[in-house]
Amino acid sequence: MSMFDDIRRSAAAGVKYGYSAVLFGGNAAYVDGITRVLEIGDGRVAFASEKRVIAFTGENLTVTRIEDGGAIVRGRICGFAEES
Repeated sequence: MSMFDDIRRSAAAGVKYGYSAVLFGGNAAYVDGITRVLEIGDGRVAFASEKRVIAFTGENLTVTRIEDGGAIVRGRICGFAEES
């Protein structure tokens, strides 16, 4: 069993829109259910899910892992937004 499996089971945000996200103390986030990477920048990272765009804002943001429809974002995460 991997860390990703544990996170997928426990995450509940956005389930009705086809994704789930977990924030870890403003320093990292895991998002599952992504279908496309839309933007990777120092201040904003955005992904598409089935029905929404999921965006993280902050400073020094990087995507450290993309795997099977999930991704890990690291940096100083100051905001999280769901866009239609």
